[in-house]
This record gives sequence, C-alpha cells and structure tokens, in this order.
Amino acid sequence: MVSNSFDRVIIGDVVLKDRVVEDAYVGISGGIIKAIGHGGPPNSIATDDYSGCLLFPGLVDAQVHSGSHEGYTGLADATRAAAAGGVTTIVDMPFDNPLPVDSVARFRQKVDAVHSLAIVDVGLYVTPPKSKDYAWVAELKSLGACAIKISTYEYHPVRFPRTRTGEMIGLFNAAASADLPVSFHNEDQDIVEFYVNQAKERGETGIEAHWLTRPPIAELVADAQVLELASHTDVRCHIVHSSLESGCTIASEYKKRGNAVTVETCIHYLTLNQDDMKTRGAFLKINPPLRSETDRIELWKSVTRGDIDMISTDHVGWPASRKQDSDIFKNGSGAPGLEGFLPALYTEAVSKRSFCPTLIAKLASENPARHFGFYPRKGSIAIGADADIAVFKKGNNIFDPARLASKIKWSPYDGRAMAGRVEATYLRGDRIYGQNTITAKQGYGRFLAPLS
Repeated sequence: MVSNSFDRVIIGDVVLKDRVVEDAYVGISGGIIKAIGHGGPPNSIATDDYSGCLLFPGLVDAQVHSGSHEGYTGLADATRAAAAGGVTTIVDMPFDNPLPVDSVARFRQKVDAVHSLAIVDVGLYVTPPKSKDYAWVAELKSLGACAIKISTYEYHPVRFPRTRTGEMIGLFNAAASADLPVSFHNEDQDIVEFYVNQAKERGETGIEAHWLTRPPIAELVADAQVLELASHTDVRCHIVHSSLESGCTIASEYKKRGNAVTVETCIHYLTLNQDDMKTRGAFLKINPPLRSETDRIELWKSVTRGDIDMISTDHVGWPASRKQDSDIFKNGSGAPGLEGFLPALYTEAVSKRSFCPTLIAKLASENPARHFGFYPRKGSIAIGADADIAVFKKGNNIFDPARLASKIKWSPYDGRAMAGRVEATYLRGDRIYGQNTITAKQGYGRFLAPLS
C-alpha cells in the first residue's frame, strides 16, 4: 500500500453491524471511512492505537434537551457532554427556554446556534405552533427538520404545551404527507393531575409522591390513545420514552397490524429504579418516572424480543440548584445522561447480560440514524460513512462526576461501578475528545438534515 494512503488509521476491536472484528483497523481520509481491515495496519499520516478497546460507531442520541434551562446556548455544554460520552450526533428537542422551536424563524435561529456552538453534529426536532394551518410541516421539513415532537402532558403553556387528541389528527395527516415522523411524550395529563391533586391535598410531597402520581396507567393510556389515533393515518409514530414492558407490547401490536410505529426507551429506565431515587432524591426525578426493579427487569425482556427500536438519554442539564427542593413537585424533571450513556449501557447490556456489543451499535447508533434519515452517513462503521467513532476502554471504572466535561457536575451514575469508560471520540475522522479533554472547538459540529 502506498505511503500515507490514509489521513488517519484507528486500531482496535471494530464493532460492525453483525460482529466484532478483533485486532482490526479503520482507515480514514477526508473525514470518511475508506477501509476496514484486520491485521497489520496500512500506512497513514496518523495512527491511533487503541488495541484491546472497542471501536463503536459514534452514538446517535435520539433525545436531548439542550435548551430546557438556558436556551440555545445550552447547545455548547450539551455537545461537550456528548463528545465526552462517545455521542457524535444528538437530536435536539424543540422545547427551548423561553420559546419552543415552532416556526421558520426560530428554526433558522437554532440552526445558526448549532453552527456557532456545537461540538458534535446536531439534528433538530420541531413542535407544532398554535395554528390550524399545517403548511408549516412541509416548510420546516424542507429546511431540514428531522421530526416533530408533541406531548400528551403540558409542562408549560408556551414552551412545552399539550397537543390535544383532536389536534393530533390533522397533524398526523400533514406529517404523513411530508414523511416526517411524529414523536410523543407519553403521559396522560388527566390521570397525572388526578393523582397530583390528591397527593397535594394530603400534603404528600416527598420522593415517593413522584412515581405514585405518575403511575404506569398514565403512560399506558397515552400509548394506546395516541397509537390508535395514528393508526388511522399513514404517519410514522414514535414513542420517545417507554419505561414499561407493557407499553412496548402495546406498540408491538400496532406494528403487527402494519402501522409505522417505533419505540424508544432511555438508558435510565434500563439501569435505575425507584430505590435509586430514594437514595438520590430529586436528582432522579424524571418523567415518566423511574419504575420498580421488577419493571426494569421486564423492560430488558422487551430489548431481548426486539420490541425496542432505540435507546436514548433524554438528557437535560439542570444545575443542582433545580434538584434540591424538599417538595418533589417543585424540582426540575430530567437528568444529564450523555456522559454516562455508553458506560452504563455497556455495563448493563454486555457485562451483566452478555449481549454482543453489536446490540449497542444497533440500538444507540444505527437505528436512530435510520429513523431520522441520517443513515448511511451516520450510524455505522462502514465504508463511505462519516468516520464517527467512540473508543471504549473495557475495565473496572467508578463513574466520577469530577471528570465530567460538562459544567453540570452531577449525573445519575455518580459513584456507580462501570465496566469501562469512553477513551476517545472521533467525529469525521478528527479526535474531539481524548485523555479526558475536549479537543474540538465550538462550531466544529454541523447541522444535520435528513438525507434525501
């Protein structure tokens, strides 16, 4: 092979779609994967040797809320956390502070923010404006929106409103015509409000009140209602955070009928339970809430059966000050998960349950990339794909919040034993994280529109 035939060669155990190739290499030129081989590496300008480490395709996190606290500027910190977590693409939710991404003007503003602030690549959700006209769907699709997000629960009347069932029908038809998937937050508002009001009347505002006021039935009713509405259209309908095996089963029935339904769960539902919340308090206040240990184990059965299409973080970077009120209802919902994503998923799936690492590549990279239209550019280590690679070093590791790249110095996994850590992250062939340091500048990340 000719000298300097590649810009960079990365050596390690390569996680492909169907197998792990040990003692292998990835050859990169122009930010693109040009070769995957085994044995002695070819000549290159730069060679990075991670022998014994797993080379995953860069993760594609299907659910990030970078702007819930500080607005568009939150992209900077969220994408730092992503880079440190082996996540090379995030799909960012539209419920930014103080206003949601629900118009052409705001969408363009957020794209500009990505170009100036992001360290990893970013796809963007939009959410419906208060309008009976659905022309905005096709218009925002043409500008590069990759999905629409709605909620069955109103967190804020402007920033994070509820979409009522009657409004969903017109939206689903318009989204189907534009071939734009619609994702929904799955908690029935009437049921939650019934239990919350009862709890407050009794003065029950402690930790347990969180999951007792958001019981499984609130999630399952929302799943069934929205999927039934969607089944009468051709829309691609997506559950963004299924915390229950029974919810995955409901979705599977619609899949069997031929409806375009996909299911996403989050890493915290697979790794944490209500006992963890008793220990960590409001830091683990998440919606839908963490479930029982029995529910967590049963959710893994959905993974095994193939009922779950992707796994995400639902990352939101609340400062600790938003998580310390003795009244559970006054604390922010959600947790930062990007930096613990790959270590936690590897620990639970591979180390504890003996899944092949290819499961992680499928559910946390390939499938979300396909869903949002980024595949085959993103989502796999394959010739012609962007050279997005997460280097994972196996071995005992205690998750240390002091090492976090984010300015938010806490996570759901603080002090937990992990079966490895992210050693380095590459985006388009350039190392953006290594030796516990972010090495890319803001603006290196790009806005991603679905491939036509």
